[in-house]
Amino acid sequence: MTESVIFAPGSMTHLMPLLLTQYLPSQQHPFRCEFGPSGLLREKIESGAHCDIFLSATISHTKALGDIGILKAYTTLALNQMVLVHPKAYQLTQETVLDAIIAPEYALGMSTTGLDPAGDYAFEILARVSHVTGMDLSALEERTRVITGGRETPNAPPGRNQYGWIMETQHVDLLLTYYSNALAAINDNPNLSYTSLPQSVAIKGIFGAGLTHSARPEAAQFYHWLSTLDAQRILEAGGFEISRRGDD
Repeated sequence: MTESVIFAPGSMTHLMPLLLTQYLPSQQHPFRCEFGPSGLLREKIESGAHCDIFLSATISHTKALGDIGILKAYTTLALNQMVLVHPKAYQLTQETVLDAIIAPEYALGMSTTGLDPAGDYAFEILARVSHVTGMDLSALEERTRVITGGRETPNAPPGRNQYGWIMETQHVDLLLTYYSNALAAINDNPNLSYTSLPQSVAIKGIFGAGLTHSARPEAAQFYHWLSTLDAQRILEAGGFEISRRGDD
C-alpha cells in the first residue's frame, strides 16, 4: 500500500501517533509523517516534494500555499498558548513569572518550533516582555538561547523529549514555548512545571491544516476527520485550544 505523507511541525511529534491510532485503531496506518520546522516544510512543498496533508505551526504557511494553488483546502487546526516551563522548585506564579524571565541569574531559552524562526514575529514575545518590564530588548534577546526543537547540537538521546532533556542537562532554567511542548517536556522530566504568562505578554499561535491537490482519498478523509470531536479531544489533551473550523 502506498503511504500518504503528512508534513507536521515538531510540536506535534507526540500527538500524531495518538491521532492516527484513534483514527485507525485496528489497521496498519497508510500514513508516513515527516516532522520539521513549518517554514522549511513549506519550502519543500513549494519545491515539489510530495505531501498529502500539511500541518503547520503557523497558519500563514497554509494560507500562502493555498493562495498559490498548491493546497486545494486549508483551515485553522487549533490554537496553542505560549507558557514558561521551569523547575517545580521555582514555584512561579503568573504574578512573578515576568520577574523571573528578566532575572539575570536565570538562563532563559525560547523554543522556535512553533514560532518559526523564518517569521518576522519570532521574537515578538520578547518584545512584549521588554515593553512591559522596561528591560532593554537587545539585552533580553542576547541572553535568550534559541532552541529549535531538535535541530541544534546536542540533540536529546532516543526516547527523551528535546526540551525536557535540555532543561535537565544543558543549563537552561526557563523556557518560553508552546503549551503542547510544555506538556511533552513535563511528561519527560517530572521535575518541571509550567506557568501561564500574563495577558500583557501572552501569545497564541494559530496552527493550520492543508490538503494538497494530489492528496490520496484516505488522506482527504483524515484531513476532514481532524475537525471531529474525537480528534479535538486528543488535541486539547495535548495542549491545544480548538477554534471553530471553516475551510477557506
